[in-house]
Amino acid sequence: MEKGFRSIKKLKTEEIYIRDPFVFTDHKRKVYYLFGTTFADGCGDREPQFDVFVSSNLEDWEGPYCAFIPPKGFWGVRHYWAPEVFEKDGFYYMFASFKGGIGERRGTGALISSCPAGPYKPHSPGPLTPKEWECLDGTYYCDQEGQKWLVFCHEWTQEYEGKIKAIRLSEDLKQSRGEPVDILNAAEMSWIRKFSDPRIEKSGFLTDAPFMYTTKSGELLMLWSSYSVKDDGDIGSGGYTVAVARSKSGKVEGPWTHGDDLLLDRNAGHSSLFRNMEGKLILCTHYPDTPHGQERPLFLELNELDNGLTLDS
Repeated sequence: MEKGFRSIKKLKTEEIYIRDPFVFTDHKRKVYYLFGTTFADGCGDREPQFDVFVSSNLEDWEGPYCAFIPPKGFWGVRHYWAPEVFEKDGFYYMFASFKGGIGERRGTGALISSCPAGPYKPHSPGPLTPKEWECLDGTYYCDQEGQKWLVFCHEWTQEYEGKIKAIRLSEDLKQSRGEPVDILNAAEMSWIRKFSDPRIEKSGFLTDAPFMYTTKSGELLMLWSSYSVKDDGDIGSGGYTVAVARSKSGKVEGPWTHGDDLLLDRNAGHSSLFRNMEGKLILCTHYPDTPHGQERPLFLELNELDNGLTLDS
């Protein structure tokens, strides 16, 4: 693992500041790798980068090590957000959000490494999301026919009604193909509230963090996050949430349905899934979402039903 300019420390889970956490379980090495949004815009004379923390038990961690340090001329210059790591054909691919230079949109690109901890190198020549769109939080999914997909958010800052779409990827994961497929329009959700950012004098319906899961019965679920209205959900906080969309056909193309029940409504969100060393399915999320600066990784066990997921009580 690659050491950077910051000190390597031994940390408990609750001591790690991170947003958008993602855990890759290396069953061969018996190690968990924790990625997320940490050093997103650089600081002083240091460029932005992606970090990785390592653990054998999901409680005691060591890091941060450097997972990706951008080479000179790399297309992403800031907004290093939401890295996710997937294995394919003996290589490890990191899909992450980057913002280009002045006049360029944010998008999701792919990096590659021979080791899950990195170091990662550029793989796609630029964003895999449409270059004219403001996008983020792309996640990788391979369907039952072997088609590779990138599922991503089309930002509310450009669209007002934030959307989640999917686009086909080439077999080598370097290019996207064809037109995007619609999955959801956030404004159509009964539980959602508008999100506002006074810095840009805009408000709209936010979409974050799609993540795909196939149920035992073959239905395809998509976890995603936004903000709920007050008095909706289990505590009525009106905070950050985790919702679930469903494709009963098991296909990315849908049709998709959207229930009113939220998987999580506790000022926590941007969730992904992983299996621990014992094979138990775990929800990985950050909590709390606000106030900013307090975010920590949170791991919650899930029950796998024939056609869905519930939190383990």
